Amino acid sequence: MFGRLETSKHIIPDETECSSRRDALSKLILLPVLSSTPEFSWAATDSPFSFQQAESSQLAVGLLEARVTENVLSPPPYGMEVPDIIYPSWFQGTWQISSRTTDVQAPCGAALFGGNATLERAKNEIGTTLQYDARFISTTTSTGAIVADRYYNVQSIAKAAMGEFSVMDIPVATPNKLTCVLLPKGSPRMLQVDLIALNRRQETISDLQFDCSEVTREIVAPVNNNNAPPQQQPQSNNNNNNNNNPILKEIETTSLYTYNPSKNEITCQQRSATFLLPSQTSPIAYKMWEAARGRPIDTRFYQVRYTKKG
Repeated sequence: MFGRLETSKHIIPDETECSSRRDALSKLILLPVLSSTPEFSWAATDSPFSFQQAESSQLAVGLLEARVTENVLSPPPYGMEVPDIIYPSWFQGTWQISSRTTDVQAPCGAALFGGNATLERAKNEIGTTLQYDARFISTTTSTGAIVADRYYNVQSIAKAAMGEFSVMDIPVATPNKLTCVLLPKGSPRMLQVDLIALNRRQETISDLQFDCSEVTREIVAPVNNNNAPPQQQPQSNNNNNNNNNPILKEIETTSLYTYNPSKNEITCQQRSATFLLPSQTSPIAYKMWEAARGRPIDTRFYQVRYTKKG
């Protein structure tokens, strides 16, 4: 569900298209795709946020709304509270989604955001809208819980953002991990995108209001000719960017949903916050992580509208 990816021109050579592709890739996270089957495994233990304990489920309702409306810059205080996001019954069905970027901020300054040019390109996205379809389905379990149809949703948003034939494969689609292989239109190389859920919280505010949030680790790397997964590729020990070096971020995406039954419409106020990870191979990346002091380097806000189809 959450954040922004800082792609590198070494991975996507056409720098003029970096911002839009970065935005498209990150929208894979903003879309609720990490919830669909009862299969569950706990989060990775090396995340800056993985120290959160199960007791975080006792945090007061209203926490998620405050993180969005007050633009809270501290790391999320909740842990992996639920094995899946279970949506209210009014989510069931197929929806046409209109997602409009309303604001882009650099809490740690332009340098950590990626430079003035990168920040300017990102701000040019303000006011733009991406339209795509999303589907929510009932599980086959006795509870009949409503969950996101990950496979359908990823294909839909990738095609809308990166081209009709951009999705090459989705080999993994479980509640806590999604892997997709993409070939963005105009790109000479395929990219493998891994989304790993680390923290998750949901709050039922009322019969018509529902809030949820996830922290996701995003790993983006070019697919090499030997077809080995990016995580298994050797990484350079020098300080320069390398074509095989994956890009890693952790992104908190928080969504505040309101259902209007008279219009059969859902509106959503959404914030993504991108956090740096410490690097053991790049001194520069490590210094950037230190400079951020636990704050997000990139926060973005969206107004999203769900219109029922059929």
